[in-house]
Amino acid sequence: MSETPMFVFSMLCYLLAFVGFSANISLNREKLYKPSRGVAWAGVLAALVALGMRWYSAGHPPLSNMYESLVTLSTLIALSGLIFTARMPLPMLEAGTCVTSILMFGVASVFSSDVKPLIPALQSYWLHLHVSLAFVGEALFAIAFILSYLYCFQKIMAGSPDKPAFSGIIEKIACYLVVVGMPLAFIAGMSLLASHLSRHPSYEERWFGLVWGVIVPSVVTMILLMVLTWMYRGAVHKGVGKWLPDADSLDKLIYRAIALGYPLFTVGGLIFGMVWANKAWGRYWGWDPKETWALITFLVYSIYLHVRLARGWNGTWTACLSIAGFLVTMFTLFGVNFLISGLHSYIG
Repeated sequence: MSETPMFVFSMLCYLLAFVGFSANISLNREKLYKPSRGVAWAGVLAALVALGMRWYSAGHPPLSNMYESLVTLSTLIALSGLIFTARMPLPMLEAGTCVTSILMFGVASVFSSDVKPLIPALQSYWLHLHVSLAFVGEALFAIAFILSYLYCFQKIMAGSPDKPAFSGIIEKIACYLVVVGMPLAFIAGMSLLASHLSRHPSYEERWFGLVWGVIVPSVVTMILLMVLTWMYRGAVHKGVGKWLPDADSLDKLIYRAIALGYPLFTVGGLIFGMVWANKAWGRYWGWDPKETWALITFLVYSIYLHVRLARGWNGTWTACLSIAGFLVTMFTLFGVNFLISGLHSYIG
């Protein structure tokens, strides 16, 4: 039995949960929060069942190619968002994790979902440890990314009255670049991916799914949100205090997500990766592109933790550093596979 219907059901649950969270926020309908959260949990459980079915039918964890990696990461992001908000309801974060999971699954649907036997290099229990721990860390980095985006949105809407004039203006410009630039960067990145896939014989037809299933809906949604925000900017300014915690609380949540994800990514992505590399290729480190970009990801988040803990930085600039870290993380997952050939190219 195929796991695809379960994944489709999961995505429908995420979509319905997103609508519920959005109505809870925009219409101030608090009664919608718990049902929306329940629907989101139903989506996560359905996705976990689908992953289990995939694991059973393939005989190995669903971590061996781009399709499996994306649907697994999509599920971990949705699950992490629900666990992260278990004690502190934050519907904007939960809505963001639903959207992120839907988009990630939409991108995954472009790639082949055929079950294939593992190549010899992947036939190791280190696959379970290396990739799964790294993905849990990356899911928490995604939570930090969404929180950082919301932090910048909150700073724009609420203003920065406590900052000197020049410093406040610079921070607001940075926040505007994040809030407007991230959706544009995502659309540009997906367009480049679609263009790349259109030239690949294996994706002559499938790449249209990326255009009509991800890029077009993203463009329409972005334009609609920008128009609505502009039309009802007064209500947005007044309501942002109800929708989001204050900037300091968001900053602490960003730090918490990164502090949880950092050791998991370090152990899974780097340390276990090096052990596995020695088992598979006879060396711990070889500056393969995937290894190099995993190291860059580690260094960006190391800088974040250093400047926050040792230098006392916080606020807009550490939020921007968190966003930069997640962009590097996504390039490590996507860009390296498609733009740079290396020993890890088989997972594309």
